[in-house]
Amino acid sequence: MTESQPIQQYLQLRSEFMGYLYAITRDAELAEEVYQNAAVVIIEKASSDEAIRNFRAWAKEVVRRQALHAIRSRETARRHGRAIAPELLEAISKTFCEDESTASIVQEEAKAMQKCVDELPQEKKKLVAMRYEHDATFDEISSRMNSTPAAIQRALSRIRKMLHKCTQRRLALSEVQQ
Repeated sequence: MTESQPIQQYLQLRSEFMGYLYAITRDAELAEEVYQNAAVVIIEKASSDEAIRNFRAWAKEVVRRQALHAIRSRETARRHGRAIAPELLEAISKTFCEDESTASIVQEEAKAMQKCVDELPQEKKKLVAMRYEHDATFDEISSRMNSTPAAIQRALSRIRKMLHKCTQRRLALSEVQQ
């Protein structure tokens, strides 16, 4: 098999694989990303001397494994936050350790934000807590609050804007007082 044959075969099967990927991931962007990652694996493996008897079945297994890996990675990232490059983490750490003014700014912002959250009406506090403390999805919150996910999303967007303005106002007032 020449190097271009697996690529051509893979491209000919694109619609089948994309349908399969969308069924697995339920996310068009993720399906496209997985399709491209699988293409890289297929090109690398197909260029080896190893004989591939049933290209379609073999490629489908590569696509399936790439999809499972992507789904697991996305789920892990959602639970634990995005992975950060060690170099970037080291640079951030170094900056915070060397620059004490940054730490005080962050502390001031956190204090101002907490005061603003404390001033929210109980219903809005409840929304914020469900979303950001308990990591609930919009669907979960909407079912608990007897609302629609879109309404919850809009409400949280308005609350975030209110908190941002309140925090900025408090920080500006504290600068004036100093």
